[in-house]
Amino acid sequence: MSTNNTDNSTILDEPDTLEEILNVNGDPGPEPTLPPHVATFLGEQLQAFYSHLMSEPVPDRFVQLLTQLDGIESGRDGE
Repeated sequence: MSTNNTDNSTILDEPDTLEEILNVNGDPGPEPTLPPHVATFLGEQLQAFYSHLMSEPVPDRFVQLLTQLDGIESGRDGE
């Protein structure tokens, strides 16, 4: 494992190879878990962000691209 030493303190240990990430059997270890209050907070923040994002209008360029794509697809269906 590599360690980043700044002023003789280890900041973070990161695996250098896949073998260091996998356990002895070659399977990935258990999924990391968050404390429930942290998961709830993050979920609420993500919901607020995405609800705001969904209320934004679709940029004109995207609408143009989707219209062009629909034209291409309908042309293929007519063949």
